[in-house]
Amino acid sequence: MFGIFGNSTDGAWKAFGRDHPYFGVSAQREFRRENLSAAGLKKFFQSGETGTAELLSSIERAGITLRLGRALDFGCGVGRMITPMATRFKEVIGVDVSEHMLAEAARNASHRQLENVAFFTDIPNMEFDLVYSVLVFQHINSTRGADIILNCWSRIARGGLLAVQVPTRFNGHRAICWLRKLCDTLPILQVPYNVLSGSRWNKPGVQMNLYDLNSLAANLLETGAKQIVLMRQASDTLFSGVYVLAIKE
Repeated sequence: MFGIFGNSTDGAWKAFGRDHPYFGVSAQREFRRENLSAAGLKKFFQSGETGTAELLSSIERAGITLRLGRALDFGCGVGRMITPMATRFKEVIGVDVSEHMLAEAARNASHRQLENVAFFTDIPNMEFDLVYSVLVFQHINSTRGADIILNCWSRIARGGLLAVQVPTRFNGHRAICWLRKLCDTLPILQVPYNVLSGSRWNKPGVQMNLYDLNSLAANLLETGAKQIVLMRQASDTLFSGVYVLAIKE
């Protein structure tokens, strides 16, 4: 049984990796396992190409020179952004807590004949020119997530770049915000929600956590960041977020 009663969101992500790996990355009904088609897969990976191009273009517009050596995709899922990154970098490492996600990512890389990628469940002891993460840390408790970001930061080479996307503001009704926090704090409340919605009773919930930019920036500056750039992320109906770009001295 996955950890519905724990503070870690790893259980929910592993469940998605097992049951609906593509939907876990992009929560659109067409990406659920039973709905997934060839056209849907093409659309899914095209979104990775578009997202990668936009991220790298924004980094360039910010005046940041990016070395195209080794990159790390933290929370790589099924490899949505691995393929476009692999065509730009000499080596790309994908890290994900879900072995099912990684198995699917490896199959996708093999299908595309990518020979410069590798996958791990933990961050390997290497140095990286770029560590990036998109649509991942929002699903991790912000205290734990901040520690993971600093761990990623510790693996960046001098002159390298950290680029992580984090949500910073909830745009919905305040009552909904508090209900989400309550469910995140007391995961047992997910049980009646699952029963009422017809889902498996012990299906883990998916958290959406906000991050304190002041605290995150202070930690990065104290551990060797010479420059931090905030880059606006397109908002959705409920959350606003940013990319945090940090260059290591």
